[in-house]
Amino acid sequence: MDVTRFFTVDFDEPDGIVTITLDRQDDKYNTFGMAFALALQDVLTHYQQNPTIRAMVLTATGTKVFSTGADIVGQFTDLDSMAARDFSYLGHKVFAMLEDAPYITLAAINGFALGGGLEIALACNFRVASKRARLGLPEINLGVLPGWGGTQRLQRIVGQSRALQMILSGDPISAGTALEWGLVSAVFPPEELVEGAKKFLRQFTSKSGDAVRVAKRTVVNGAKMHLEDALKLESEGFGLLWSGPDREEGVKAFLEKRKPKFTT
Repeated sequence: MDVTRFFTVDFDEPDGIVTITLDRQDDKYNTFGMAFALALQDVLTHYQQNPTIRAMVLTATGTKVFSTGADIVGQFTDLDSMAARDFSYLGHKVFAMLEDAPYITLAAINGFALGGGLEIALACNFRVASKRARLGLPEINLGVLPGWGGTQRLQRIVGQSRALQMILSGDPISAGTALEWGLVSAVFPPEELVEGAKKFLRQFTSKSGDAVRVAKRTVVNGAKMHLEDALKLESEGFGLLWSGPDREEGVKAFLEKRKPKFTT
């Protein structure tokens, strides 16, 4: 599939950071359709097993729009109930790849992130935003609800009351409010957003790659489990890393009061 119809992909090899930039040149709102979801799935699958990837940034061109979500007028007015449900399932499948990726994922929200545009950002492990960003789930104004994970991921990030406020009103919030609520981790001037996002990620990409991957997997998967099972998962990860190549170097560097030189 020709993914350049929807976004550009750049790999900063020294940092191990992949940047996916949404750029639907025929649609200034970067709306989603079936083809977009499948193209994103192809890109994520391509990078899924690449051990040199430490992090991925998902952003968009310009300073006004990240994405306004589903292309309601162009593709979805004629869907029946079953087709709408299946498209929701497809979004869940693709967005889960961002959440569960073996590297860290971050959405750098450069402008309006509405509906599915916010939901794809919610599926990332972190979010940062431009001061101009506005974030919302306006589906209620169409007589429906968010269908790509928004009803579940948003409340797990900001709490149920604030999630209900956004979902039931359909009103967007500012970047400042998103920061206050913990929906984004940092806010940057528009011209500094992508570099600010990469700087934010470098606090993680300098660590042991194996430790980051196992720790992320434990947190993300453990959140979906009963506590007893999640604690077992934690113990398994702890044991796995204890016998790994970076644990000895980490302890040695700590005792020698220097920065560790990890091999993974």
